[in-house]
Amino acid sequence: PDKLMAKLLERERNCRQRIADGHSKGTVPNPRMGFNVDINPRIPFLAKGIAMGYDPKFGRGLVAEKDFNAGDLILDETSELFVHEFSLCFQRCNQCSASLYLILIPCRTCVLLMYCSEKCRELHWKLFHRFECGVVTKLCCVSGTGDIITPRFFFYGLTQFGDDLQAMMEYCEKEVSTQSNPLELDFANLDRMEWFRVLHNTHPRGLDSSPGGKRAVASYFVVFLMNPVVKSIIRTEAHRQFFLRSLLRYSSMIHPLATTFFTSDGRMFAAVLPIGSLLNHSCDPHGIQSLNYGRRKVILVRPVRKGEQIFVSYGPIWWRHIPGAVLPFKCRCVVCDQPGREWHSLKGRPIPLKAVKDMLVLKEIHEKADVHPATKLIALQQFMKRYAHCHPNEAFLGSFLKVYCSFLEMSCETEGQRLVRARLQAEFV
Repeated sequence: PDKLMAKLLERERNCRQRIADGHSKGTVPNPRMGFNVDINPRIPFLAKGIAMGYDPKFGRGLVAEKDFNAGDLILDETSELFVHEFSLCFQRCNQCSASLYLILIPCRTCVLLMYCSEKCRELHWKLFHRFECGVVTKLCCVSGTGDIITPRFFFYGLTQFGDDLQAMMEYCEKEVSTQSNPLELDFANLDRMEWFRVLHNTHPRGLDSSPGGKRAVASYFVVFLMNPVVKSIIRTEAHRQFFLRSLLRYSSMIHPLATTFFTSDGRMFAAVLPIGSLLNHSCDPHGIQSLNYGRRKVILVRPVRKGEQIFVSYGPIWWRHIPGAVLPFKCRCVVCDQPGREWHSLKGRPIPLKAVKDMLVLKEIHEKADVHPATKLIALQQFMKRYAHCHPNEAFLGSFLKVYCSFLEMSCETEGQRLVRARLQAEFV
């Protein structure tokens, strides 16, 4: 409102003055959580030496074509297909899901969806929100936890076909005979149409929509057709049938591909990531994943040998128990499956005496306030490289991995905060 403009301008002057006086919390990440291995030239957010493989138990997955070490960052990607609970609409960017609630700007035509920048607002409008805006309050009433990702994927595809529903129908109704491989795409020159086609051609592995999923699809079908923008494109009975069939198909296909994250208070946000969706779950993962400010990083916390499938966790981890956590699928990892007895027998494997002495030295380094964070990170990585052969010793490595993973997550969060400050200062100061 105009009557509050003077107050806003005064606050802006105060902020600029505090930054000029050196009160900024920093704009240079340290340590920098960037790639420390060679990068795939066609996929500039994936480490070189990783391919897609197929396993009868886990399906598609990422496989190491060479040895990787603890501390290697192997994936740093973003996605254009994020969703979160509507209760997070005023706290997270609705395009990239960055948690920047103090600087979010609203949609120009509704008061519900917020964005971290003009760029995100314009992209979200182009890909999704122009189809949602007229009925967004109704969508809030019918949407479950993240299931709006299903119609969003449909409209993402429709946008790539230039809103030509007939052309989309002619392509999508062809029988899919071959399994898609996202690693064949040239992400250095990303073609959104090709990415849509790769996802569309993904086999849903025999998963059918649950009764609740079918009710959600029916609700979205009805609500979206209330929007004049959608109704002007989906005009005939054949169009409506195609829309409904697509929602049903995508509801069983997209959810297994989505990577789900939870806030500290248990609220959900998820993303369909081009490459990250290939990473399968294990309760004994090779790496941890961090999603901050729209970027998902995967950092290895133990070595991966050539030929091994690379696993992350989408729930509990053997060294970090989550009370009440229930996976939405039957876990068949090395910890939980029938051969897990052999794995559990290794939790008491002996450790060398020198490891105990090194742990005390590491603890002293980690607890010192005057030791640089980058130095602490290097010390943690070197310790894991030296004693990875003791994995999965519970008493020794279990406690270490808790500290190591927490430090990595904190470093990624701090890096994200500083990069956001750098962007904002470059734009406005």
